[in-house]
Amino acid sequence: MSSRGEVRQRRGKSTEHVAEQSSPSKKDGVPGCSLIGVAVEGILGFLLWASAWQIAPCLWLVPLDAMGVTGWEAAVLIWVLMVSFLGLYCVQRIGGSPLGLFFLRCVGLACSFGAYPFLPVEDKIPRYLLLVVGTSLLCMAWFLQYWGHSGKGGRLRTTMANGFVVGIFLTLAIRSWFRSLHPVFVYDEWGYAALAAGGICSLQRLVALWGQSYHWRRPTLYAGPGPVLSSMALSMLVFLTGFLFGDSAVLSRWVGSGYPSPGPSPNPCGASVILCLGFGALALPCLANYFIWWLLGSTGAAVMYFVGAEAGYAGGLVLALYLGSLYPQLLRRVAQHPIGRSAVAFALTFILSIVLLVWATAYNFVPGGELTRERTHLVLLIGLMLLGFASCVYGETVTGTNSSGDYASERKELLRKKHLDKWAVVVIVILMLVGIGGIAVRHQAYNPKLNEKQSPEFTAAIWTVHFGIDNYGRNSFDNMANLINASGADIIGVLETDAAKPFLANYDMAMYLSEVLNMYTDYGPGPRHHTWGCLLLSRFPIIRSQHILLPSPHGEIAPAIHATLLIDGKHIDVMVVHMGVETDDLDRKLQAKTLAEVLKVIENPVFFLGYITCNPGGRDYMQISRDGNMTDIDASEKDRWCEYVFYRGLIRQGFARITHGSLTDTEMQVAKFKIKSSPSEQDNSEMVYDGPRVPARLRFPDRFGERRVGHHYARFFLDHVYHMNTPRYFVRP
Repeated sequence: MSSRGEVRQRRGKSTEHVAEQSSPSKKDGVPGCSLIGVAVEGILGFLLWASAWQIAPCLWLVPLDAMGVTGWEAAVLIWVLMVSFLGLYCVQRIGGSPLGLFFLRCVGLACSFGAYPFLPVEDKIPRYLLLVVGTSLLCMAWFLQYWGHSGKGGRLRTTMANGFVVGIFLTLAIRSWFRSLHPVFVYDEWGYAALAAGGICSLQRLVALWGQSYHWRRPTLYAGPGPVLSSMALSMLVFLTGFLFGDSAVLSRWVGSGYPSPGPSPNPCGASVILCLGFGALALPCLANYFIWWLLGSTGAAVMYFVGAEAGYAGGLVLALYLGSLYPQLLRRVAQHPIGRSAVAFALTFILSIVLLVWATAYNFVPGGELTRERTHLVLLIGLMLLGFASCVYGETVTGTNSSGDYASERKELLRKKHLDKWAVVVIVILMLVGIGGIAVRHQAYNPKLNEKQSPEFTAAIWTVHFGIDNYGRNSFDNMANLINASGADIIGVLETDAAKPFLANYDMAMYLSEVLNMYTDYGPGPRHHTWGCLLLSRFPIIRSQHILLPSPHGEIAPAIHATLLIDGKHIDVMVVHMGVETDDLDRKLQAKTLAEVLKVIENPVFFLGYITCNPGGRDYMQISRDGNMTDIDASEKDRWCEYVFYRGLIRQGFARITHGSLTDTEMQVAKFKIKSSPSEQDNSEMVYDGPRVPARLRFPDRFGERRVGHHYARFFLDHVYHMNTPRYFVRP
């Protein structure tokens, strides 16, 4: 024991000697202690945030096509394996050198951001593996610089902590201008820009560290919360921030409800999320150690999760204030412990949190899912408990084991300075204004009243869009908007739409499509209800709507929207439904029975846009049509599966089926209707394909070619054409 103590003492003296030699004497000479330093670290922090959070969608995409676990999901543990090498002193010495950091960052950036624009889109697995490796390397570079290059008084480490927080607001600001999309992973040119910006910032760090003769130095260890607790708390802080506030629109979807009181809209109320998160980070870090502050944040989370609506939104804003206030403290404290154990605890906690979140929603397709079904609140509870222990129970325990030399002043500086640096405050305020400005510009441009249609004739469509991911794993929002616009649909029931989850990149499909198409929208049951989502888009005002969770004792939660629209001065009802999968027979039976009961009591004319997992004439099909008193748009069409259009009290005019063109895995079905001028008006009973009996205004767009017999398989991407012997029109005999 004595020999070990002597070794530690000699090593401590050696460390102090290196610190004295390598630390510049002038404050201005510390690299990064400036606006440029904060900006550079902010860009690097933004890229680290982007890379780490993109792992969740890629992890989700791998088993999505197989509808179950494939085994490739375990590759995410490469992240844990790679950062575990940081515990080796040789890795610390080599990787922590200026050249080592530059190498790690360049290779990490190439893997994370080069994979998307450069790799063929069919290579989903290689892109996923490269992203995991790239994230691991970027994380290693951040940990090595944060632990080893602190500067005199910890000023460089403080700048890195500031930059890490700046990265959050840079993410929010950019996504505000792109309607919740993360452009780095959606548009190739932004991927190139990310590579270029990351390379320039890495080179700047190399020059700064090299010019100041900075070398790797082992940090002195302090008492208090151990390395596992500190790193787990920081990891959960990062996770909860991205989970609930990774985009300013997510909170609105968590607490949304039906019309006429749908809750706060993400446009413009998303600005309040940016304001609260920023105010918490800038003005409230002094409250981080108080138990009452943790209790207030936890209460806000509970109200958000269990209450919803306006009260839930207010609770979410309180949670945003709380989470933002913790960053300065937890970022500085985590560097007081061994780098290897801290890095492993951080990565493993982050990965397990994502997996638990996926298991809570996709429980019907994963092993052990019955134990995690709808248990998202456990993720929140575990995260808040970890944050409470790290910030309140151990918040003031900071006794050092080596209080001499430069590291003693560093420790005092880090504990005394609870708030962000002045340059970080300036940059964050600017980014907050940029983000709020993006929301304001979009809000000014969004006016669905300009696109309202005044006609007794309307076109309805149903489409299952695979969460806005095309068959090659790319975001499809732009192409979806183009197809919907080209189809001429006035009312669209869109299924599998709830992408406001971290493993679906926190994208807001409803907000994006409604703003691009200038349409009214109802998001349907939100993320806290654990459904795959259903969405209503309409050129007609939505008078009222009800979000329905259909009986699902065994399988996935089936969502539905029952809405009343104002069409040509008359109230017309629409039902948008996504029923359970074929294997859950009891679920489907109960869901069909519930839908039939709801439909049969509707007094207004009504049409049904639904996903029923059976063939025409099947049990559930018949229950909805017979017991619900609904009519199939074309009962003669027997070659259908899942998507159906029913109606009652309307006049049918046309029906078409448009191929998916690899944009998703399901076709779009389009139907034309007319409101009856009187209750006694008869429906169109004769089917024709074309001719003089079909007025030009009722014809389907020529954009998709002519009528085709049989299935049409896509010859190329976005090969959208009519097929299955459609279009068809209905006229009177």
